[in-house]
Amino acid sequence: MKNQIRVCEMLDLMGVRNRNIEDLSGGELQRFAIAMVCIQKADIFMFDEPSSYLDVKQRLKAALAVRSLLEQNKYIIVVEHDLSVLDYLSDYICCLYGVPGAYGVVTMPFSVREGINIFLDGFVPTENLRFRETSLVFKVSETAAEEEIKRMCRYDYGHMVKNLGEFELTISPGEFTDSEIIVMLGENGTGKTTFIRMLAGRLQPDAGAKPPMLNISYKPQKISPKSRGSVRQLLHEKIRDAYIHPQFVTDVVKPLQVDSLFDQEVQNLSGGELQRVALTLCLGKPADVYLIDEPSAYLDSEQRLHAAKVIKRFILHAKKTAFIVEHDFIMATYLADRVIVFEGIPSQKTMANTPQSLLNGMNRFLESLEITFRRDPNNLRPRINKMSSVKDTEQKRSGNFFFLED
Repeated sequence: MKNQIRVCEMLDLMGVRNRNIEDLSGGELQRFAIAMVCIQKADIFMFDEPSSYLDVKQRLKAALAVRSLLEQNKYIIVVEHDLSVLDYLSDYICCLYGVPGAYGVVTMPFSVREGINIFLDGFVPTENLRFRETSLVFKVSETAAEEEIKRMCRYDYGHMVKNLGEFELTISPGEFTDSEIIVMLGENGTGKTTFIRMLAGRLQPDAGAKPPMLNISYKPQKISPKSRGSVRQLLHEKIRDAYIHPQFVTDVVKPLQVDSLFDQEVQNLSGGELQRVALTLCLGKPADVYLIDEPSAYLDSEQRLHAAKVIKRFILHAKKTAFIVEHDFIMATYLADRVIVFEGIPSQKTMANTPQSLLNGMNRFLESLEITFRRDPNNLRPRINKMSSVKDTEQKRSGNFFFLED
């Protein structure tokens, strides 16, 4: 009984213990499933994508709950696509490569840093084998430095307040311009999707200024396919001019591997395939502002990085603006030119701050989570410092939670 209460406290489940399982949200259901595994009596524990549906804070708590099993000298196997979470909870890494749907190969275990870097590099040195033609390298936005590049503001939004039942969201005024990606950071229930829907014109504020009148393209968090035809028919119907344009095919369709799905029925697509089609539809619609809610959901590690590069390249070349909600920290830091940090009590009273530089915003957000990041010297990917490690203590003391150089 004590162990059950301890696990529930670690996973923030105390407040929902008396609810029916069918009434739980996706994130609550995921934490409940993790808790159910953690309280079992077993020698081997297996977790398949424990971070799905969870925000950044919950992902770290889930990782700590999984690692707590090591106190019982148990063996733990985890499948995870969020590389920062994988880095945080793992002691050893096995890489898998091959041809999806045809065959797969599992490497011998490597140390955490070496294993993830081998996966990103696409080369296994112990076997002298290359399984990907190009390496995956991260580059922080040039606007990450504290001194922001002077911008010409093209759009702005004023102070807004939205009430949904007992929930109240206050939005501080902000501005944005072309060729810019603004990432929204915050826990689940802090109003990120509500803000996106307000910008899209699907919700009106209860007080304050009205959202700017803009041509919007919106990819929602939950994708519910209604089309009964093939992917090709759907694209032809929704974005006919874009999906046959050579530039769009090169920049979006092929990198997302949507061309291989053309002849498949939309209703038969997997979650990851649906996500890639939804991203294509969103970017293919002519708009001033692109609102993209959780683009990494259902995608594997490699697909997430490809999707991030597609979005980044498209927004830069099209000279448009994107507001993105993203919980995968690596994807968020790769995409963001600036960030909006959501603070407050989830599902009760929260506030969306004014957009700020990547460095300042990440520092503010990570300080609220009490975690620090460093960057890998090889591929510049963000790495979470182990709690109370020398690096973690040093960065917290200096107030530098998001460290740009290793």
